[in-house]
Amino acid sequence: MTALSASPFQSTEFTPSGFGVTVPGPEVDEPIDAEDVERLLNNGKPSLRLPEPLEKAFITDEGPQRLRTMLISGVLVAFMFNWLLVSDWLLVPDQFDLALRLRLFLFTPGILVGVFLLTRLASAAMREWLLIFPATVACAMNAWLCMSSTDPMAGPYLSSLATIAMFSNSVVRMRFAPAAVLDAIIIALFVGAAINMPANLAPILIPAGLLLVCTIVFTLYGCYCQERDDRLNWLLHLRERLLLKNLEDANQELHDASRSDMLTEVANRRHFDEHLAEVWARHQRDGGEVALIMIDVDHFKAYNDRYGHPMGDACLKAVAGALKRRLRGPGDLIARYGGEEFIAVLSGASLQTVHGAAERIRRGIEGLNLLHATSSTHAVVTVSIGVATMNPSAPGATTTRLISAADEALYRAKNGGRNRVVAMGMDA
Repeated sequence: MTALSASPFQSTEFTPSGFGVTVPGPEVDEPIDAEDVERLLNNGKPSLRLPEPLEKAFITDEGPQRLRTMLISGVLVAFMFNWLLVSDWLLVPDQFDLALRLRLFLFTPGILVGVFLLTRLASAAMREWLLIFPATVACAMNAWLCMSSTDPMAGPYLSSLATIAMFSNSVVRMRFAPAAVLDAIIIALFVGAAINMPANLAPILIPAGLLLVCTIVFTLYGCYCQERDDRLNWLLHLRERLLLKNLEDANQELHDASRSDMLTEVANRRHFDEHLAEVWARHQRDGGEVALIMIDVDHFKAYNDRYGHPMGDACLKAVAGALKRRLRGPGDLIARYGGEEFIAVLSGASLQTVHGAAERIRRGIEGLNLLHATSSTHAVVTVSIGVATMNPSAPGATTTRLISAADEALYRAKNGGRNRVVAMGMDA
């Protein structure tokens, strides 16, 4: 089972082009399960409600684009809806003054305020449902004008509700659930208005009602197909992103494996060489010393011969763990240098500081109390340590000379009786 954190899909803010406002977006903290995505795609027809947390991730990902559509549609309708004043003047002239006040001084400012409030609303789902309100107000206004008018053209004018349904479902592309609720409200407003109009208008109102229902059915089906396709396309893109993420993770693991020692889980010789070169170059430029600590497990061959290779491996792991616990500076690197040898790079540390760190390492490993019955040095596992520091900007200084100095210090520690630290500072 593969899971991916949803942070790549988080949308914390969105600035719609042309509006210059910042919109907070919801965050998705639950992991995305690749198996859920694959199962839904294999079904072929995802439902209009995805399992959690896929639903949250979908809403978050689609939220900015949906908000852009809402804002553009809102500004558009704030101005285009006033073109209906021409229809008001031609079809319900006795209610033109009321239509003028409702459209110019109530609906238009209300839409502009609503557009602004949409940019301040964090919940993408709530924004979808709030679209019902302005569309309902627009339909209620048209229905009221028709019911209040005595003009014989008021009946045919009630069919204008179909344009609002078409705009909401086709231009704004409302999500299916809120669109279905809005369309039910529109039909109810039409029926309520038709009942309150003269009976002699029935021959006009019946076909107008059929036209409204057909418009709603066709455009509502379009809403359903649009949302279904949006979800399917989003799942396809999500699967691609998950596959890419898994590939990146696998490549990173391969990269890490190529730079680390599999047994001790510290850096390997290759990583050490690269890191030392980087640290050396930085201190050549900025000044400061580079230090090496070279550690050798005392009488390790005898340990392996007495306790076996599995116990030898466990011993090396324990030594590596002790090193990691005691060298945790931001510029420090611990690597396995050979069979039972480890080496550490310390950045910008003086010889005295590094000598103290090496002594703590020696005592720490001795304090592990790993029994070593065949050791001529101590009854437990111990290490010999060589320390060397060098200023990279000094004449003749090289990484090779620094490594040789640390190796020489280690040689002296082993010849001097083992289980000790020998330090060598070099100007060049």
